[in-house]
Amino acid sequence: MSTTDVGAGPRSQTATEVWFTMNSLVRDQARESRTRISEVIDIPFSRFRALRRVAVRPMTQRDLAERMGVDASAMSGIVNDLVDRGLVTREADADDGRCKRVTITDTGRRVVDEVTANPATAPEMFAALDEVQLGQLAELLDLLRAAVES
Repeated sequence: MSTTDVGAGPRSQTATEVWFTMNSLVRDQARESRTRISEVIDIPFSRFRALRRVAVRPMTQRDLAERMGVDASAMSGIVNDLVDRGLVTREADADDGRCKRVTITDTGRRVVDEVTANPATAPEMFAALDEVQLGQLAELLDLLRAAVES
């Protein structure tokens, strides 16, 4: 959807319109992104998704399952695999012993860093942004992430 009408200045978009645009861009590029990531590392994309989330901050296995939209048994399998690969640790949560806290290891951090540092991992659409615009987008996404986590 264009943000401008013929002969008119820029049209303001609602938060919902921006969300739909962002969501469509991400979903439309998902297959390409998974392929690019799997060319850099040799773990299933579902594992990388979980690893990337705990790279931001440790979280309980339950929270990780909720954020990824998977059930507890699927998350258990994902975390078991990541533990077996030495990419995360899983320990009893200090605040609630019934929960397990998942934390990235140094090896897991290196895997995430390898993927995020590789310019070939990002979808080609990012070539449309210069360095300043990419920085602005990163700042805006950080604001949204902070709003979700507050």
